[in-house]
Amino acid sequence: MKKILLRTAVVSATFAASLGAGSAATLDDVLSELKSIRTENAAMRQEIATLRKNTPQATRQSAVPANAPSRSLPQNVSTAMAADLPNSRGYYKAVPVEGPYNWTGVYAGLNAGYAFGHDQRSSLLQGPPGTTIPDDRTGYEGFLGGAQIGYNWQYDKLVLGVEADAQGAAIGGKTALLTLNGGGTVSARTNNKMDALGTIRGRLGVAFDRLMIFGTGGYAAGRNTFNEQTDGAVLIPNVGLLSFNQSFNDAAIFQGWVAGGGFEYGFADRWSVKAEYLHFDFGTKTSATDGLTKIKLDLDLVRAGVNYRF
Repeated sequence: MKKILLRTAVVSATFAASLGAGSAATLDDVLSELKSIRTENAAMRQEIATLRKNTPQATRQSAVPANAPSRSLPQNVSTAMAADLPNSRGYYKAVPVEGPYNWTGVYAGLNAGYAFGHDQRSSLLQGPPGTTIPDDRTGYEGFLGGAQIGYNWQYDKLVLGVEADAQGAAIGGKTALLTLNGGGTVSARTNNKMDALGTIRGRLGVAFDRLMIFGTGGYAAGRNTFNEQTDGAVLIPNVGLLSFNQSFNDAAIFQGWVAGGGFEYGFADRWSVKAEYLHFDFGTKTSATDGLTKIKLDLDLVRAGVNYRF
């Protein structure tokens, strides 16, 4: 390269001197010399390209002169600012920005679970002296599934919400018992089944970004059906021994309260999964069929579900 620059300077000086001295140097001579320099320049460029191709990157970096301009960033430029500078290809590198998870909004989803509990029955029938009518306890258990819909309001870490759900169920139990002695004998065989239930509840939770822990409580209702086959004989004062054989079906709507808690996790921007435990207390109800049986029903439920926020 120095050779090319030197020859160019010599040609220029020669041409200028010839003009000043009025010599016979012609323009053709100068153009011929410049053409020669151009040819040598092209050859040198080709040689430099070959050297760059065959020389490793580390060797080329080490060959930079000591007095060459530094490519390092100024000391007052932070690493975060440097990330925003365009790279050598002329575009900006995308930096993902993710804020805290937001629980606010309408949601709906599906759930499934398992319930267990019991009903406690007591008879209003008063037998003759010496006759006892013991209470009857029937166990309940079975699966259920359904859907829920709700709304959340998030204030900082606090999440307030309301939720309603409806469940189809197959929660039942069976019992066979003797209810009277001393004044007669009665055999009762009962099949129980809760086939539907639902709730309207408030929710209060604390959010830790994508994880929310909550408590819940509110109103609950369920439809209970049962079939009872009763036969035997009862000694009634001033009447005598009364024999009977009867069966009846009954369906009753139980109403009460529900309370529990659980957690919910947002695994995507609009999707979350939850697990919860609920306790139902449906209170005491008198059988509408015989008018003589009081039934108290309690249930415990564990379930899991998935929600989508709109």
